[in-house]
Amino acid sequence: MNFLIRAEGDPAPLVQAVRREIRETEAGTEVRRLYTLSEIRDIIGQEILVGTAPLIPLITIGLLLTAAGIYGVLAFAVTRRARELAVRLAIGATDRDVIRLVSGHTSRLVGIGAFIGVAITFGLSRIVRAGGGAGSLYDPPALAFVVPVLILIVIGLLASWIPSRRALKINPAIVLRTT
Repeated sequence: MNFLIRAEGDPAPLVQAVRREIRETEAGTEVRRLYTLSEIRDIIGQEILVGTAPLIPLITIGLLLTAAGIYGVLAFAVTRRARELAVRLAIGATDRDVIRLVSGHTSRLVGIGAFIGVAITFGLSRIVRAGGGAGSLYDPPALAFVVPVLILIVIGLLASWIPSRRALKINPAIVLRTT
């Protein structure tokens, strides 16, 4: 049998009183464990950490592959747009303009991907919860949606930095002469 007892202030003095009352009410009943809410939260937190610790290498590999994929796509896009970037640089585009152009392209792609990912995740979480999964149908954990999106946005911006810097090294005279 489990009981939840609300107490104002420190619940420690109530422990002995609860044990005594249970023994008096139900003779022969032994109270084995009494936990405060903070202890229960600590135990659950430890269980979650122990359960997710083996996933950390997989998460790291996934993040590295994401960064490599974003970098590869952007490096390819900068190479394909070398002529356009050379023309922009030739007619007076500043370094800031080129970086803004390449990073803006990255930001749009990452933003669209994040929006689609959150929409799909939110929809699937609703389906799982409606089918008897954990939690209520209307309380998806915000951190489950916000943290991965923020991580991917940061990875996207960091991965766009190298192609942006490479775009600045384009020599308009050489690129326009060879293509």
